Amino acid sequence: MALHSYSLPIYVDEVLFKREVAQIGNIDAAQHFYIIQKKYLTLKYTLLDYSVCAFLLGIVSIAISSIGFNNLRSPSSTISLTFIGIAAVGLSVVAYYSDGMVHLSRDLSPPWSPIHLPDNESLKKLLYFLISWLGLHCLILRKDFQTSKRFHDLSLDFIALGLLSSTLVAGGFAVVTIIGGQPIYAVPALLWFYFHLSLLAGKQSTRRME
Repeated sequence: MALHSYSLPIYVDEVLFKREVAQIGNIDAAQHFYIIQKKYLTLKYTLLDYSVCAFLLGIVSIAISSIGFNNLRSPSSTISLTFIGIAAVGLSVVAYYSDGMVHLSRDLSPPWSPIHLPDNESLKKLLYFLISWLGLHCLILRKDFQTSKRFHDLSLDFIALGLLSSTLVAGGFAVVTIIGGQPIYAVPALLWFYFHLSLLAGKQSTRRME
């Protein structure tokens, strides 16, 4: 599927596409551009993106099969878990910048409104937010945190609701990136999910859920 995508042109008929784009007026120009683009755009980039997502899913599936689903567990130390969180932060920032590069290279935006790469200010804001998010969650590691916990043994009776919420958000984001064909964000999303799931497994609530 990925190899086939490379053989496809970007547009079914690029000449007709450019001709129709040239006739767009000033009212709702962007909307008309994307309507025309959708009519002529091939599945080239869609096939490529989903091929990479399928490849990543295959790697994850093989890894889970080799370990055994019931043997999946959190890292053996809080330091390892912290490094996973740091890796998730770094890869998230890289993915954000790389996404801009991909869109820029594909040149699918209106000619009068070109895409620009994320500026330093945007990257800093994202980085500071993710570092704050990571730091807030790493506070959990300071006391009564258990490492190398099997996810299969996770008890819903003593689950921490706050961690459950963030884990569901991280898991949902991972699913959306894969189903939505966003391979650039899939890797950091999976890391974030593993990070939050490990926190959830290692920090059980002291109060029983009713």
